[in-house]
Amino acid sequence: MSTEETQRDIERAEEYEQTTMRASALGENKFELSTGLIIAARYADKLRRVALVAFSKIAPKDVILRDVSELNKQLYEEIVNKRKIDKLDVIRITVEAYYDKENNKLTFNNVKIIRYVPEDECESRYKPVMDENQKLKDELNKLKESLNNLLKTLSS
Repeated sequence: MSTEETQRDIERAEEYEQTTMRASALGENKFELSTGLIIAARYADKLRRVALVAFSKIAPKDVILRDVSELNKQLYEEIVNKRKIDKLDVIRITVEAYYDKENNKLTFNNVKIIRYVPEDECESRYKPVMDENQKLKDELNKLKESLNNLLKTLSS
């Protein structure tokens, strides 16, 4: 990463700190970082900036950049290669991060990647299930009606 890119991220991180910080304190040197809703192609920049905001006062910037870079490599493998999420899909990433002063290292756990599916895609994907559900409801209503008729016949 170039010095210019690093400086840009630091400036944006400071701007984010003033506007909307997407990190929640969980304890001493421990935060939950969140990218908020973003397109998948932007997750690395957003996560790096959120980490810079959260840890800038307690950890050296080079450590933050190094360790978030490693996390981003792991996330790339998961997002692109395993889950096959398109770069324009909307996602949210949350992760717990802890700064270990003794080892001068950020550790990450409980990584959650949520992909949001557009409504029209949901409808097309689940239409067969919805149709089958309606057929079963109709069949159930017919069976209830037949049962009621049978009960009427038996009681008279």
